[in-house]
Amino acid sequence: MVMVLNKRLLRILKENKLRYLGILVLIVLGSYTFVVAAGLSQNLAVLVTTFTEDHVQEDLSFSTDRPISDVAELENKFDALIEEYMSFDAKLSDTLTLRLLSETKKVNIPAIIEGRTLSRPGEILLDPAFAEANGYSIGSQIKAQDKTFTVVGFVSLPHYIYPLKNVNDILYSPKEFGVGVINREEFSDIDNAASIYSVKFNDRTRSLNMQAVELRKYLQVKGFTVSNWIDIMNNKRARIVWASITGMKTMSVPLPAAMFLLSSLIIGIMFWRIIRRESVIIGTLYAQGYRRRELMRHYMAIPLLLAFAGGTIGSLLALPSIGPMVMAMISYYNVPVPGIELSFLNVLIGILTPTLFLGLSSYLVIRSELKRSPAELMKGDKQKTKVNALERAFKLERFKFSTKFQLREQFRSISRLLFLLLGVTSASVLMVFGFTVLNSMNHVFETSDVYQFEYEYSFRDLQYGEAPDGAEVFNAGKFYPENNEGIEFYITGIEPDSILVILKDNKGNVIPNNQTNITKSLANRLGIKAGDTVTFINKEDGKPHTFHIDAVAESYIEQFIYVPIDEFNKKMELPEDSYIGLFSTKELDIPDEKLSGTKSMSQLPEAMDEFMGQMISMVALMTIVSSVVALIILYLVTSLAIEENRNTISLFKVFGYRRGEIRSLILNSSTFVVVTGFLIGIPVAVASMGSLYGYLGNLINLVLPPIVSPIYVIISFAAIMLTYQLSKCMCVKNIDTVSMSEALKAGTE
Repeated sequence: MVMVLNKRLLRILKENKLRYLGILVLIVLGSYTFVVAAGLSQNLAVLVTTFTEDHVQEDLSFSTDRPISDVAELENKFDALIEEYMSFDAKLSDTLTLRLLSETKKVNIPAIIEGRTLSRPGEILLDPAFAEANGYSIGSQIKAQDKTFTVVGFVSLPHYIYPLKNVNDILYSPKEFGVGVINREEFSDIDNAASIYSVKFNDRTRSLNMQAVELRKYLQVKGFTVSNWIDIMNNKRARIVWASITGMKTMSVPLPAAMFLLSSLIIGIMFWRIIRRESVIIGTLYAQGYRRRELMRHYMAIPLLLAFAGGTIGSLLALPSIGPMVMAMISYYNVPVPGIELSFLNVLIGILTPTLFLGLSSYLVIRSELKRSPAELMKGDKQKTKVNALERAFKLERFKFSTKFQLREQFRSISRLLFLLLGVTSASVLMVFGFTVLNSMNHVFETSDVYQFEYEYSFRDLQYGEAPDGAEVFNAGKFYPENNEGIEFYITGIEPDSILVILKDNKGNVIPNNQTNITKSLANRLGIKAGDTVTFINKEDGKPHTFHIDAVAESYIEQFIYVPIDEFNKKMELPEDSYIGLFSTKELDIPDEKLSGTKSMSQLPEAMDEFMGQMISMVALMTIVSSVVALIILYLVTSLAIEENRNTISLFKVFGYRRGEIRSLILNSSTFVVVTGFLIGIPVAVASMGSLYGYLGNLINLVLPPIVSPIYVIISFAAIMLTYQLSKCMCVKNIDTVSMSEALKAGTE
């Protein structure tokens, strides 16, 4: 008897090959996505954690106006590792800068990823992305600062994992900036090189901010003027990689879970319909002596087989993909890769999760149907033509026959309608999500018109007096909210009549600079609105300062509070005419030894192009995946509708309906559900993006606005509708093969 049921099982699979293949693909996609995302985030987390711990990533760095004579005493007093290194920006061309750093032994220890260490004068280790972008290989020569160096290897640095030129930049281009490590002795004849101290605190139980404040106060008491104070928790060179890892971890669960849930829903609906359609057969099998558990095993075999096969295929396909993806990410972040770890626990989860999801959903559905008695089952399904409340509410009698038939097809199968709605919504969310991420990044970087200057100069020490022609002075300090050291931002003092920093409100009106203004990204993050009075802690001295917020500026590019520079200097107890930097419309002739950093706004487009190239690839992949998901779901629903309406299709043919009319009646009945699902997907995508952006913004001090472009919405809608049309084309043959005799057979039965 078991053999008979097994043969029937194979027959069911053969009769609905495409339907079950679609379910299998959904499961494969879910398992593949989970294993790849989990493997990628775990490997990156292990690589970054191991690298930063083994090579002693700094907690902070700073510069002083004169050398610290007794570093060992300072280390003992603050229980820390402190090491001085040299830094100099060598201009290789008008657009290309190489930052030369001296080799360190205690903090930020270089990791050789290819080649060998430095052993003699005239040798250099290069950042691999910079070397590749500019054609430098091991053994090649590079001329910098009137010296010729031989490239002996490629290096990773714990404080330059994401090698930004300026610590507050967001994007970088290896075609414009890179990092190289040379022997400290090479700096003996390089004028104007900066001396920087790196600090690593040994006590990890105390607040790093408080230890930093104590160190800074001590240095000031000793008469040192401290500048360029940068702590690692808010250093984008180190933190952006953690934002990527966190984002992948965040997305490694919901996306595969959605795939598994969709597959479970499909299986549940399909087998509920199969069992109800085969109730007479099941009742007959009961009467012939088959037990309930035997029938349960029979009907559970298909979902369990699909779940196990799909999970296994997806998980195994993911394993060889993890290595290349990790290397692709590492090409953007400078981290050594001693090896790739493949987690077989993730593979096990990728296999067992769909098996559990689909097995449980199928069991509940099948069990509910098999509870009916054999006699009741043999009577068949008497509820299929029952008019439900939704159908009555729409009063279908007022519509013409074609509209009434199509609406009734949906309303009399609520489970199928909900499945289609959920499936199209999920695919739409995925597609709109990708396009909107692209649009949000594009909006932030290309439409921001806050900064009207071309160059930004930051000095090592306070400057005094007036700005040169074409420039404006500014002062700045780092602050964080009370009881929340994890959020850091700048409060910047600018000239009250500034024409180089133009802030606007949400209506496009210019906001005056003679008041305290906050950018919208920071206001949203801190929950601040115009009119609020807020208190922030100065990271330099740990003192609280109170500000009254006058306006919120419609700017997302950075998180700032702007105040008039006179007010800023007064609050910070700085000299009235002092400043730390200049905004300028033209390049200024300032000695390098005075500067801690410069920024050219013209370098942003190149970095933006490289970043957007990667974003476009990601969006294209998300669009393809969402289209495949939509195609599978639409095909499954349409094929189910055809299967359930075989007798109706046969009657249409008997009554003389043309082939095109029958196709339209059956295949177009889901159009309004597809459109509704897409429309629902738009606000869901925006809401999910807002949550994700806010979460990642806590890590990198950049909050993006979820901006939906009408053009991208139209493109997404066109893709969904094109997929819908394709699914209908795939189902046309199923309609055409229904013969007129099926209606007559149904009548005789």
